[in-house]
Amino acid sequence: MILYTPMQLELVLEGFDPTKYPEYREVDYNGVPMLVEEAGFGAGRIVKLLSTRPADYLRPELLPGNLVKY
Repeated sequence: MILYTPMQLELVLEGFDPTKYPEYREVDYNGVPMLVEEAGFGAGRIVKLLSTRPADYLRPELLPGNLVKY
């Protein structure tokens, strides 16, 4: 990606810290593969589903942002 801007690079990248990325993990929750963000104590917040079954995307307990224990 190319960003054309008259601003200084320091101002554009202000607040960006490459060391503060969340810890993601690929898990299988009740037969549904998903990517979760570590929340500690064997739980994670759903980031996205990796399932190929359309019915999994309609399940309210599997919405992104929900906590699951694995």
